[in-house]
Amino acid sequence: GTVFNEIQKEFSASASAVTALGSIYLLIYAGLQLVIGMLTDRHGGVKIILLCGLCLCAGSALFPLSGSLWMLYLSRALVGVGASGMYLCIIKETDLLFSSRNFVSLVGLFCMIGYSGGLFGTKPFRLMVDSMGWRPSLLLLAAITVIFLGLTWLAGRAFAVRSPVAAGQPVRVKLVRVVKNMPAYPLVTAVMINFTLYFSIQAMIGPKFIEDFLKLGAGESTKYTFIMMLVTVIMMSVSGNLSRLLGNRRKPFMVFGSVNALCAVGLLLAGTIFRFPAPYFLAGYIMLAMSSGLTPVVVSFLKELSPAHLAAMAVGYSNTLCYVGVALSAYLIGVILDMFKAQAVQVNGAWVYPAQAYITIFSVMFCAAIVSVLAILRSRETKGQS
Repeated sequence: GTVFNEIQKEFSASASAVTALGSIYLLIYAGLQLVIGMLTDRHGGVKIILLCGLCLCAGSALFPLSGSLWMLYLSRALVGVGASGMYLCIIKETDLLFSSRNFVSLVGLFCMIGYSGGLFGTKPFRLMVDSMGWRPSLLLLAAITVIFLGLTWLAGRAFAVRSPVAAGQPVRVKLVRVVKNMPAYPLVTAVMINFTLYFSIQAMIGPKFIEDFLKLGAGESTKYTFIMMLVTVIMMSVSGNLSRLLGNRRKPFMVFGSVNALCAVGLLLAGTIFRFPAPYFLAGYIMLAMSSGLTPVVVSFLKELSPAHLAAMAVGYSNTLCYVGVALSAYLIGVILDMFKAQAVQVNGAWVYPAQAYITIFSVMFCAAIVSVLAILRSRETKGQS
């Protein structure tokens, strides 16, 4: 999203071709979540992190060296394979090494650290691109990724010994239990929709919309997603602890998340139709970020609604649906933008799309947000009990 125009201009690509860079990553990420969940439940997290880290580093280095769209797609596929192992492995190790009482707080801490990468990918990355160009910037970040993989290997050699993994049921039996766990579906449905709405704005279309509709430059537009990600990081750090302080109640937080997402998308839609000033759109972005910052509560809620020994696989299944939703959203956004290409104007090699295109996108998002609210109202409270 931050370098949408640069890639579209340099590779003479359509909007759907650029958003496909997000789709291919997300589809691979989503498709591997159940596999990673199975491997993590069987082998522990550290080995999987190191193996996936090699793919992550390779894809990160290949992307800025690519000379064609196909090379870009291949590099994003490698990044998708690499990134797929990180989140679930951290969840698994946290579940193994710490008590249930501290689980929600620690997940909040780790999510806050993880999302700080997304925070850097907005305004700070934009400043980096403006000073160095997008290729040198990403090469530098790839080198940093390799360094951290080495540090993880050094630390993981001793850490893996402390992570015993008990033999469990056959994989097929585990998967069937997770898929047939009906009490989790209202939560899974709401989380899938809320995350899709957030990620579509944050990582794909958010900066582009601000540039096209509000006529702000790339530097200004990334301020919006920077603030959005900052709010998400802050919510990550407080939502888990707040849930714990309120008697480990989960459902009120999730109802708030879905209703808040509905209001946020409604504000973006109304603002585009009636041409509200810029602060209204920033408010909508912040509201979506608040809904996304409930991940510690989501993971704990899902863990409590699922069989106790299938935590990683249950989260992996939920992640699969979330990222399939995001991938489909990325494809749909690209198709909608291309539908309005006849009305778009080319400025400095990049296409500026009309307001009607974004009204269509936000209308679809609004309908999805309604489904999220209806779904989460059917969930049941756990109060920290599995």
